Amino acid sequence: MSIDPADISYVQIFPPIGIARLGDSGFDLSTGNPDGDIEWFLPSEIPGTEDMPTSLNGQFRDGKHRIKRQAVQFRVYAYREDGTILGEITSGNTSGYNINWTVHVANHKGTWYEFSGEYRPKPNGLRNPDVQPSLSPEKRSDLIVDSKVQPISGTCSRVELKGSFHGSQSDAVDAGPVTRVPWQILPEPHFQPDIISEFDSIDWVDDTCDGWVDVQVEYGDYKFPAQHKSTVMSAPPKFAWGIKSPTTLYDLLENIYNDRMGWKDHDGTEFYQDIWPVMHGSYALSWVNREAYEGHGVSAKGNFLTMEKDLATPGAANLDIRLLREHIFSRLRLPNYQDPDQSFTKYMPRLSGNDGDALEPGDAMRPGDPIKRFASLTELQYQRFLQWKLGKFLASDAPWSQYTEFEKVPLALQPSFLTRAALEHTVGEPLYPGIEVHWTARNPEMYVYDTSQQNNDPPFRFNHKVVQPGYIGRGLSLPWQSDFDQCNTHWWPSARPDDVINIRDFGSGDIIPVDDFIRNIAPKMRKWTRGIRETPDYPSEYYPGSTDMIRHWQKLGFVAKIPIAIGESKLPVWVENERMPIDGPLKYTFEFPSASQA
Repeated sequence: MSIDPADISYVQIFPPIGIARLGDSGFDLSTGNPDGDIEWFLPSEIPGTEDMPTSLNGQFRDGKHRIKRQAVQFRVYAYREDGTILGEITSGNTSGYNINWTVHVANHKGTWYEFSGEYRPKPNGLRNPDVQPSLSPEKRSDLIVDSKVQPISGTCSRVELKGSFHGSQSDAVDAGPVTRVPWQILPEPHFQPDIISEFDSIDWVDDTCDGWVDVQVEYGDYKFPAQHKSTVMSAPPKFAWGIKSPTTLYDLLENIYNDRMGWKDHDGTEFYQDIWPVMHGSYALSWVNREAYEGHGVSAKGNFLTMEKDLATPGAANLDIRLLREHIFSRLRLPNYQDPDQSFTKYMPRLSGNDGDALEPGDAMRPGDPIKRFASLTELQYQRFLQWKLGKFLASDAPWSQYTEFEKVPLALQPSFLTRAALEHTVGEPLYPGIEVHWTARNPEMYVYDTSQQNNDPPFRFNHKVVQPGYIGRGLSLPWQSDFDQCNTHWWPSARPDDVINIRDFGSGDIIPVDDFIRNIAPKMRKWTRGIRETPDYPSEYYPGSTDMIRHWQKLGFVAKIPIAIGESKLPVWVENERMPIDGPLKYTFEFPSASQA
């Protein structure tokens, strides 16, 4: 569409937070060097999408069996002064607009303090304590990989990022240049020792990063800088596709902005936007976690998919439906640790919390406040469930349910679709320390609160005057694979599966009888990390599983939905596929500091 530059008051980038993910596509493991043959994919820009992105062509791996990288696409929109959206601005000869992007990402993990949870005593020690110990973390330059500000002109989606990492070595390890999609950092290979630290490995650097994306739009003499920067972060792969955490980063940020400035996506409670994603998600989680299968799987009493019609009935309904709603609501853990008596696996979500591993039935409690060792929904999520319990909700279709192509989404809805779609595949709870973001992302002071905003677009913006590139992820596990190894039960199975059923364990046919599934297939559920050694579950200087995870992460399987259903209810199925053999320690000519080869 044609946009008159005289009508433009400001421009804005969406999504406000974009997630890229690591992969080893484009890296030759036999030589330890990038080969430039990178394959990548874009996730759907439509919220609520469970199927694999069409850009994957049915496979998470490239033609050389390496993991494709997840890219992130940013769009720029023009607005009138009153907040009316004018349209998306595209560059080119026909539009007359030039779009000049800049990006700045960094990795500050090696500079930060030793790992701690939000509710644990903060350690005084620094990571890499012998390197520039007298400087503040943000000035320990020998431990920072920083791309600096890089320009991207026009519609180019590839950029060379350079950085270096000294560690305790006198010479810097060059981190580039390498052409990649999306914007990530790749260290050069060096000697890789076994892991001997829980989350704070000395002299290690991994290839996660975070930072900002900015834009300036030009049309003749008109120049429009973005009203606010967007955030880009590069995170570990999502190995369970279409399976969502009960609380995502979208939920976390909506709660923060609601508490701080009263913003929320919509008034009231909408069943298919607020309630059903959590309930349906509990069934989806049953395909990646054995405890979830026992409680919410195919034949479990908590399989909400078989109750959808009743659960979506608003108003007083009949007594049975009211009792069902009350029973489900009674099992939800109060937010903000309000009830210490709910520190048991009876209450949901049955996920570990922000003070360490959740207690298993029969475990002795340690001194302190054990309720914080369990996850809960946000305050806003809980209040919406309360309204649902009371029957005060609507059950209209979610706004995104009728769209499969982003170009057909009404203009006014596009920014909110982009925001939600980018964040609904993330983990917002628990953050100990986190997957995409560190637990400090709960701090309201990290965000911009623009009270002049005239529209209802999601305002989820990190304040990049305070949150410098590399700050969002600096407290996460170093390297990220250590966390992937050790957080192996009821932590974040929506990203890192715990237990799976392999596709080879399914027979042929479009529909599998429930009895056949329960008798012949479900017992074949097994550990996602089978073949990787176990790390002892006690303080140790020996972390064999973390070492193996670094060397073998790129061989683990992806869990995705397949076109097979179970029973008359046609329950959906998620299975593990594309798993590569894990046959003992790999012996490469080169080994890698994080082995993640983003």
